[in-house]
Amino acid sequence: MLTLTTYKFKEFASKEETAKLMELFAEHGAAEGTISHYVFADRSGGIVIAENDSAMPGYETSLTYSEYLTMETKVMLSIEEAVPAILASLV
Repeated sequence: MLTLTTYKFKEFASKEETAKLMELFAEHGAAEGTISHYVFADRSGGIVIAENDSAMPGYETSLTYSEYLTMETKVMLSIEEAVPAILASLV
């Protein structure tokens, strides 16, 4: 299962809260199955693309960081996977 998670940093986080978030990230590292992780240049958040057989790694990660971030995860299909279903739905 390929997922795209968009996260946003808590607004008006103090330096202490930001330091705690960085400590958590240093302790836990990248989420299981992470393919790529980008941070938005405007400092508002970022995205993580991951692949796992289960939703559990993403759920565990969201529990770890929920005090500091809001997250939204979407399950993705490749275009090669999606097109046959799209074409079949048109019949």
